[in-house]
Amino acid sequence: MIKYKLVCNKCKNTFDSWFASSKEFEKLKKQNFLSCINCNSKKVDKSLMAPLIMKKSNGALLGIAGVLGGIALTIFLTQTLFKPIIQDMEWFANNGIMGVFAFVILYIILAVLCAPASFHKFISGVLFGFWIGWGIAFIGACLGAIIPFWLMRRYANNWVGEKIKSKPMVDALKEAVSKDGLRCVFLTRVSLILPYPLLNYGFGLTKVTWKDFMIGNTGMIIPSVLYAWWGSKANEIGDSIGGGKDWTYWAAMLVSLLLTVWIIYYLRKITLEHIALDSEN
Repeated sequence: MIKYKLVCNKCKNTFDSWFASSKEFEKLKKQNFLSCINCNSKKVDKSLMAPLIMKKSNGALLGIAGVLGGIALTIFLTQTLFKPIIQDMEWFANNGIMGVFAFVILYIILAVLCAPASFHKFISGVLFGFWIGWGIAFIGACLGAIIPFWLMRRYANNWVGEKIKSKPMVDALKEAVSKDGLRCVFLTRVSLILPYPLLNYGFGLTKVTWKDFMIGNTGMIIPSVLYAWWGSKANEIGDSIGGGKDWTYWAAMLVSLLLTVWIIYYLRKITLEHIALDSEN
């Protein structure tokens, strides 16, 4: 089952309705079986994008908790369990252009393997600091998106498409791209809660153009900046927990935290307003 947000072109009323699939919606619309619940007009269409993957009432809180929890956990791990590994990885930061190039290659490999994108963006900030780190994270994210997209479109599109056809999430993505491919890619990239690695392959199943895909990927600059900034503060926060910082430092950290919450909430809001990847099934 798939849920669409419908809009009446006559009275502009919006309402939700369930369908067996996107093809079922098109069939009913063609046969004039759909009508507005407010004015009974047959001029009913889907909003720009439709089905959702989670309930809105819980989605915002889960998204905020997930991102903040991930940041907190990563800070903790880089200062404890992963600290020896981070120290070994300082080779990348200490070897100039060669180190940067090697780290970008590692970033791309992790992206192809569907490793959580937030982690390597964060590590970019830990190793290289904010200004260089976010640039590396952004470049790595863009290059790491191209290869899975190309692999899916070039070699596995038909086979995978046949295996997962009529899945609500796939129908939603294809529908979104058919309406406005560039906006779809861009908004999913600025979102901090949608799974980038899976979307890299998922977009390969759609008809989004290479041009729209490449331009839309520029949206990844926002999460790259956010995660790299927190990564650049990880060592400082770890050292400060034992003392040595006055209230102004922690006040600044609180403001940063509140700003992060607002960014997560706002980006999720505008993404769902236009892409509505939101459903109960």
